[in-house]
Amino acid sequence: MGRIASKGSVPVAYFVMGICGSGKSTIAIEVARAKRIEMLDADDFHPPRNVEKMKSGTPLTDEDRAGWLQALNEELKSRLDKGDSVVLACSALKQRYRDVLNAGLPQVRWLYLRGDRETILQRVSQRQDHFMPSSLVDSQLEALEEPVDAVVVDIRLPIEEIVAKALAEL
Repeated sequence: MGRIASKGSVPVAYFVMGICGSGKSTIAIEVARAKRIEMLDADDFHPPRNVEKMKSGTPLTDEDRAGWLQALNEELKSRLDKGDSVVLACSALKQRYRDVLNAGLPQVRWLYLRGDRETILQRVSQRQDHFMPSSLVDSQLEALEEPVDAVVVDIRLPIEEIVAKALAEL
């Protein structure tokens, strides 16, 4: 899985971003399925120290994220160098994080899942088996720098509508 580009076309890194509980993984899976490419979840690349820190309710610092962001960029470069397009679900809250993530990539597209605090809190409080507690929602909202170069979708829309808009505009 992974090759959708025809000969001579440039593979694309599709980023699905937003704060915790915005539906990044769900939407990324559906976009990847529709495009018949692989989906990666940035959470799977966090070192154990970062996961433990978040589980305890402590927000990550820029220092905590530095190696993680670089590892994600290298993973994306590797896949695109092979000619494979890929979808990455990643919070990418700040512009400088997005700059690291897409540095040196030939072609990128961003989908920003925008949500209000109440909707996010409701979703996060209902999740099970995820390390991100609802106590970190406010710190994520405070850190968020909304992107200017992204397709923006309201997370209150039905999943099918979000995916349709993403596929039409990405």
